[in-house]
Amino acid sequence: GASLSQIRYGGVLSDDEISSFRAPLFGISDAEAKHMHPAQRLLLDVSYEAFEDAGYCKDMLRGQMAGVFVGVSGGLGDSVPSGLSALGADSASVFDATGNTMSVASGRISYSLGLNGPCATIDTACSSSLVALHQARRSLQHGECESAVVVSANILSSSLSVACAVAGMTSPDGKCHTFDESANGYCRSEGCGAVILKRMRDAVKDGDRIYAILKGSAVMQDGKSASLTAPNGQAQELLLRRTLADAGIAAVDVQ
Repeated sequence: GASLSQIRYGGVLSDDEISSFRAPLFGISDAEAKHMHPAQRLLLDVSYEAFEDAGYCKDMLRGQMAGVFVGVSGGLGDSVPSGLSALGADSASVFDATGNTMSVASGRISYSLGLNGPCATIDTACSSSLVALHQARRSLQHGECESAVVVSANILSSSLSVACAVAGMTSPDGKCHTFDESANGYCRSEGCGAVILKRMRDAVKDGDRIYAILKGSAVMQDGKSASLTAPNGQAQELLLRRTLADAGIAAVDVQ
């Protein structure tokens, strides 16, 4: 079993950060908002904040060929204090079906903001947000959308956190020693982030504020390795080489 030290650490959002959802802004009633998973509320709120930062308002977004690419890992968890699990079938709401569904996590953003571009929720475990970024880039390159929001959220699930600890995935000191020989697991945390992507020529033409340039990306799988969750060094080396080739840069250029 998991020791207490393996499940005692975590990065958590405050109650205010999770509950400060602007439901009226998106035409959502308080009754429906109560039955939305916290991750769904965060994804919608932070996506709109990203669009606002990019110079868009709600009226400007309606009808835009803007894509929505959401990264979530491990489902939406067991964090909702409502619905079938907490109240029983007699107290379930019609909003529970949509409020706790991974596909709706992305669909609600497109629906609420009136966006007509591609829309998808992507779960590839730890790489979910990065694969969502890759898919958004490909969609822009193929002309499927004119802009795209890539957004990812994580709300801790007690059952999944315990399962990760039992599997030896979490760090007993609550720290991530990434790529270090002292690595002993990771620290599960909550949060949400979003970026708006556009083709470089369009961003320059529109006079957008450009924070960063995505030069390349690639996606692979470890394939056969020591176990289902263990990495494959050769496969990951090939992925890095393919990504560098896609970006047209050498490894020495990466800082």
